[in-house]
Amino acid sequence: MAELMLYPSLRESFGIPILEGMACGTPVLTSYAASMPEVSGEAALLVNPESVDEISTGIKRLIDESDLRSDLREKGLERAKKFSWRNTAVEVLKLYTDLNTMP
Repeated sequence: MAELMLYPSLRESFGIPILEGMACGTPVLTSYAASMPEVSGEAALLVNPESVDEISTGIKRLIDESDLRSDLREKGLERAKKFSWRNTAVEVLKLYTDLNTMP
């Protein structure tokens, strides 16, 4: 039910909160630092986490631009599906299987 999610982190090992927001259909504003761009892909609005101006401009855009919110909401729902626990388990199992068949 949130209008938007703000996550302008400076460092992150993996952006699970970003994916949680996307999976809820919430438009996400995050930073272009660390893993955030890789996790969010094109499904979030990226800003400089050290720039108050960029963060505030991004917030204003998400509040004012309903088309941007709708676009990020749709892209976010699709993006979050790529990082499901099931997909992760399948990929890990495949990795172990491949390692097991190596000479």
